[in-house]
Amino acid sequence: MNGKPLILLIDDDALLRDLLTRALIQSGYEVLAAGTGSEGLSLLDLHNPDVVILDILLPDMEGWEVCRRIRRVSTVPILFLTALDEIPDRVRGLVLGGDDYIVKPFAVEELLARVEAILRRVRQASVTALPILELGEGTLVIDREHRQVRFHGQPLDLTPIEYTLLVYLAERAGRVVSIDELLTAIWGGRKEGSLQALRWYIWNLRQKMEKDPRRPRWIQTVRRQGYRLNP
Repeated sequence: MNGKPLILLIDDDALLRDLLTRALIQSGYEVLAAGTGSEGLSLLDLHNPDVVILDILLPDMEGWEVCRRIRRVSTVPILFLTALDEIPDRVRGLVLGGDDYIVKPFAVEELLARVEAILRRVRQASVTALPILELGEGTLVIDREHRQVRFHGQPLDLTPIEYTLLVYLAERAGRVVSIDELLTAIWGGRKEGSLQALRWYIWNLRQKMEKDPRRPRWIQTVRRQGYRLNP
Protein backbone atom coordinates (compact mmCIF):
# COMPACT_ATOMS: atom_id res chain seq x y z
CA MET A 1 0.00 0.00 0.00
CA ASN A 2 2.26 2.74 -1.37
CA GLY A 3 4.96 2.00 1.20
CA LYS A 4 2.99 3.71 3.96
CA PRO A 5 2.58 2.02 7.39
CA LEU A 6 -0.67 0.07 7.46
CA ILE A 7 -2.91 0.45 10.51
CA LEU A 8 -5.72 -1.98 11.33
CA LEU A 9 -8.36 -0.19 13.43
CA ILE A 10 -10.94 -2.36 15.24
CA ASP A 11 -13.65 -0.36 17.03
CA ASP A 12 -17.43 -0.63 16.98
CA ASP A 13 -18.01 3.13 17.50
CA ALA A 14 -18.64 4.28 13.92
CA LEU A 15 -18.11 7.97 14.67
CA LEU A 16 -14.81 7.36 16.48
CA ARG A 17 -13.73 4.88 13.82
CA ASP A 18 -14.32 7.45 11.06
CA LEU A 19 -12.59 10.21 13.05
CA LEU A 20 -9.50 8.11 13.71
CA THR A 21 -9.40 6.81 10.14
CA ARG A 22 -9.35 10.35 8.77
CA ALA A 23 -6.71 11.47 11.29
CA LEU A 24 -4.47 8.49 10.56
CA ILE A 25 -4.75 8.98 6.79
CA GLN A 26 -3.92 12.67 7.17
CA SER A 27 -0.85 11.65 9.18
CA GLY A 28 0.45 9.50 6.34
CA TYR A 29 -0.89 6.05 7.21
CA GLU A 30 -2.95 3.54 5.27
CA VAL A 31 -5.95 2.34 7.28
CA LEU A 32 -8.16 -0.75 7.37
CA ALA A 33 -11.18 -0.35 9.64
CA ALA A 34 -13.43 -2.99 11.24
CA GLY A 35 -16.45 -2.71 13.51
CA THR A 36 -16.25 -6.19 15.07
CA GLY A 37 -13.55 -8.51 16.33
CA SER A 38 -14.30 -11.17 13.72
CA GLU A 39 -14.14 -8.64 10.89
CA GLY A 40 -10.84 -7.36 12.24
CA LEU A 41 -9.38 -10.88 12.42
CA SER A 42 -10.45 -11.49 8.82
CA LEU A 43 -8.66 -8.32 7.70
CA LEU A 44 -5.58 -9.40 9.65
CA ASP A 45 -5.58 -12.70 7.74
CA LEU A 46 -5.75 -10.90 4.39
CA HIS A 47 -3.25 -8.14 5.08
CA ASN A 48 -0.09 -7.57 7.07
CA PRO A 49 -0.70 -4.47 9.21
CA ASP A 50 2.13 -2.67 10.95
CA VAL A 51 0.00 -1.78 14.00
CA VAL A 52 -3.39 -2.92 15.31
CA ILE A 53 -5.52 -0.40 17.23
CA LEU A 54 -7.95 -2.54 19.19
CA ASP A 55 -10.98 -1.55 21.25
CA ILE A 56 -11.64 -3.81 24.24
CA LEU A 57 -15.45 -3.56 24.28
CA LEU A 58 -16.63 -5.05 20.98
CA PRO A 59 -20.10 -6.40 20.14
CA ASP A 60 -19.13 -9.95 19.18
CA MET A 61 -16.12 -10.69 21.40
CA GLU A 62 -13.94 -8.88 23.89
CA GLY A 63 -10.78 -7.22 22.70
CA TRP A 64 -8.92 -9.53 25.09
CA GLU A 65 -10.02 -12.51 22.99
CA VAL A 66 -9.14 -10.74 19.74
CA CYS A 67 -5.67 -10.09 21.16
CA ARG A 68 -5.27 -13.76 22.11
CA ARG A 69 -6.19 -14.86 18.58
CA ILE A 70 -3.86 -12.32 16.99
CA ARG A 71 -0.99 -13.49 19.17
CA ARG A 72 -1.44 -17.07 17.97
CA VAL A 73 -0.42 -16.01 14.46
CA SER A 74 1.28 -12.61 14.60
CA THR A 75 3.68 -10.41 16.57
CA VAL A 76 2.14 -7.21 15.18
CA PRO A 77 2.13 -4.42 17.81
CA ILE A 78 -1.27 -3.92 19.46
CA LEU A 79 -2.48 -0.61 20.93
CA PHE A 80 -5.56 -1.08 23.12
CA LEU A 81 -8.35 1.47 23.25
CA THR A 82 -10.15 1.10 26.54
CA ALA A 83 -12.81 2.77 28.64
CA LEU A 84 -11.63 0.59 31.53
CA ASP A 85 -9.62 2.85 33.80
CA GLU A 86 -8.63 0.27 36.41
CA ILE A 87 -4.97 -0.73 36.71
CA PRO A 88 -5.71 -4.52 36.68
CA ASP A 89 -7.41 -4.11 33.29
CA ARG A 90 -4.38 -2.27 31.92
CA VAL A 91 -2.04 -4.92 33.28
CA ARG A 92 -4.22 -7.60 31.70
CA GLY A 93 -3.86 -5.99 28.29
CA LEU A 94 -0.09 -5.81 28.57
CA VAL A 95 0.20 -9.37 29.88
CA LEU A 96 -1.93 -10.72 27.01
CA GLY A 97 0.56 -9.27 24.56
CA GLY A 98 -0.58 -5.69 24.05
CA ASP A 99 2.18 -3.16 23.45
CA ASP A 100 0.42 -0.07 24.75
CA TYR A 101 -2.99 1.26 25.75
CA ILE A 102 -4.84 4.54 25.78
CA VAL A 103 -7.88 5.30 27.95
CA LYS A 104 -11.04 6.83 26.51
CA PRO A 105 -11.71 9.70 26.17
CA PHE A 106 -8.40 10.73 24.65
CA ALA A 107 -7.00 13.36 22.33
CA VAL A 108 -6.44 12.22 18.76
CA GLU A 109 -2.98 13.78 18.93
CA GLU A 110 -2.09 11.45 21.81
CA LEU A 111 -3.16 8.39 19.86
CA LEU A 112 -1.11 9.49 16.85
CA ALA A 113 1.90 9.99 19.11
CA ARG A 114 1.45 6.50 20.60
CA VAL A 115 1.26 4.93 17.13
CA GLU A 116 4.41 6.75 16.00
CA ALA A 117 6.22 5.70 19.20
CA ILE A 118 5.30 2.05 18.60
CA LEU A 119 6.50 2.18 15.00
CA ARG A 120 9.71 3.91 16.07
CA ARG A 121 10.44 1.16 18.60
CA VAL A 122 9.79 -1.49 15.96
CA ARG A 123 12.16 0.23 13.53
CA GLN A 124 14.84 0.59 16.18
CA ALA A 125 14.49 -3.06 17.22
CA SER A 126 14.98 -4.19 13.62
CA VAL A 127 18.29 -2.32 13.28
CA THR A 128 20.80 -4.70 14.85
CA ALA A 129 24.49 -5.27 14.18
CA LEU A 130 24.37 -9.07 14.08
CA PRO A 131 21.40 -11.31 13.23
CA ILE A 132 22.53 -14.04 15.64
CA LEU A 133 23.22 -13.40 19.33
CA GLU A 134 24.78 -16.19 21.41
CA LEU A 135 25.26 -16.26 25.17
CA GLY A 136 26.55 -18.83 27.62
CA GLU A 137 28.82 -20.47 25.03
CA GLY A 138 25.86 -21.11 22.77
CA THR A 139 23.39 -22.13 25.49
CA LEU A 140 21.15 -19.20 24.56
CA VAL A 141 20.92 -18.44 20.83
CA ILE A 142 18.73 -15.60 19.55
CA ASP A 143 18.07 -15.39 15.81
CA ARG A 144 16.84 -11.84 15.43
CA GLU A 145 16.27 -12.10 11.69
CA HIS A 146 13.71 -14.88 12.16
CA ARG A 147 12.67 -13.92 15.72
CA GLN A 148 13.55 -17.36 17.05
CA VAL A 149 15.21 -18.39 20.32
CA ARG A 150 16.92 -21.67 21.18
CA PHE A 151 17.86 -22.54 24.76
CA HIS A 152 20.01 -25.60 25.47
CA GLY A 153 19.45 -26.53 21.82
CA GLN A 154 15.66 -26.49 22.08
CA PRO A 155 13.21 -23.87 20.76
CA LEU A 156 12.09 -21.47 23.48
CA ASP A 157 8.41 -20.58 23.14
CA LEU A 158 8.06 -16.88 23.97
CA THR A 159 5.31 -14.32 23.66
CA PRO A 160 6.14 -11.21 21.59
CA ILE A 161 6.84 -9.09 24.65
CA GLU A 162 8.85 -11.86 26.34
CA TYR A 163 10.95 -12.04 23.17
CA THR A 164 11.44 -8.26 23.02
CA LEU A 165 12.39 -8.13 26.70
CA LEU A 166 14.84 -11.03 26.42
CA VAL A 167 16.52 -9.53 23.34
CA TYR A 168 16.87 -6.15 25.02
CA LEU A 169 18.51 -7.69 28.07
CA ALA A 170 20.69 -10.01 25.97
CA GLU A 171 22.00 -7.12 23.88
CA ARG A 172 23.15 -5.56 27.16
CA ALA A 173 24.27 -8.79 28.82
CA GLY A 174 26.45 -8.33 31.86
CA ARG A 175 25.24 -4.88 32.79
CA VAL A 176 22.34 -3.74 34.92
CA VAL A 177 19.42 -2.39 32.91
CA SER A 178 17.28 -0.02 34.96
CA ILE A 179 13.56 -0.51 35.34
CA ASP A 180 12.85 2.86 33.70
CA GLU A 181 15.02 1.92 30.70
CA LEU A 182 13.14 -1.36 30.28
CA LEU A 183 9.75 0.33 30.62
CA THR A 184 10.77 2.87 27.99
CA ALA A 185 12.12 0.22 25.63
CA ILE A 186 9.08 -2.05 25.90
CA TRP A 187 6.18 0.35 26.51
CA GLY A 188 7.55 3.78 25.72
CA GLY A 189 7.84 4.86 29.34
CA ARG A 190 6.43 4.29 32.81
CA LYS A 191 2.64 3.89 32.68
CA GLU A 192 0.10 2.67 35.18
CA GLY A 193 0.30 -1.11 35.19
CA SER A 194 3.51 -1.36 33.17
CA LEU A 195 5.71 -2.03 36.22
CA GLN A 196 3.48 -4.93 37.29
CA ALA A 197 3.51 -6.24 33.72
CA LEU A 198 7.33 -6.03 33.59
CA ARG A 199 7.61 -8.07 36.77
CA TRP A 200 5.16 -10.60 35.33
CA TYR A 201 7.22 -11.05 32.17
CA ILE A 202 10.47 -11.37 34.11
CA TRP A 203 8.79 -14.05 36.22
CA ASN A 204 7.59 -15.85 33.06
CA LEU A 205 11.06 -15.78 31.49
CA ARG A 206 12.55 -17.25 34.65
CA GLN A 207 9.98 -20.05 34.67
CA LYS A 208 11.02 -20.94 31.12
CA MET A 209 14.79 -20.53 31.52
CA GLU A 210 15.85 -21.18 35.10
CA LYS A 211 16.36 -24.53 36.82
CA ASP A 212 15.43 -22.79 40.06
CA PRO A 213 13.53 -19.55 39.37
CA ARG A 214 13.98 -18.53 43.01
CA ARG A 215 17.76 -18.55 42.49
CA PRO A 216 18.11 -17.37 38.90
CA ARG A 217 21.33 -17.89 37.01
CA TRP A 218 20.30 -16.01 33.85
CA ILE A 219 18.06 -13.06 34.75
CA GLN A 220 18.97 -11.57 38.10
CA THR A 221 17.32 -8.78 40.05
CA VAL A 222 19.69 -6.06 41.19
CA ARG A 223 17.97 -4.55 44.19
CA ARG A 224 16.74 -0.96 43.68
CA GLN A 225 18.43 -0.79 40.27
CA GLY A 226 16.93 -3.17 37.72
CA TYR A 227 17.72 -6.47 36.03
CA ARG A 228 20.83 -8.07 34.56
CA LEU A 229 21.10 -10.95 32.11
CA ASN A 230 24.28 -12.85 32.81
CA PRO A 231 26.35 -13.82 29.75
